[in-house]
Amino acid sequence: MTDTPAPSSAKALESLLAQRERFAKLGEKDFAAATALLVKKLMISAGQTTQDMKDLRETVGADLFETTLKSLTAHQARQLARRMDRSVPDLEVSTAGAACAWIRGLMNGTTPPPAEKTETVEPATEDKPDDTPPAPKNAYFGRKAFRTGG
Repeated sequence: MTDTPAPSSAKALESLLAQRERFAKLGEKDFAAATALLVKKLMISAGQTTQDMKDLRETVGADLFETTLKSLTAHQARQLARRMDRSVPDLEVSTAGAACAWIRGLMNGTTPPPAEKTETVEPATEDKPDDTPPAPKNAYFGRKAFRTGG
């Protein structure tokens, strides 16, 4: 074995990017796929905030960010929306499209503020006489003829 340490993955990626002309077999689609993979990994990782997502969108570009956001599953999009806004209602992120729209709204500042919890006052129930008939004494309800042996 050699004594030279293996380069870190980030340095290897930087080296590939620095020598793009030398490795012409790697096209723009290949770099876009690799970038999309890394962006998706960042989107689904825990601890992401709205500011992190804004920075990520600025870094990779709006087109690639939107493409990657649309590729998230419903569960992943719902999780990202909840990480970015803990007070998001379940109904607002019930599908992948709705969750992505909520995320876009958060990033653009157009998402409505969380609804204030209002306590509903139940109307006072008046004491009404019990109108339910009494339970029958016999559980067979007149079906004794169907029993055998008697």
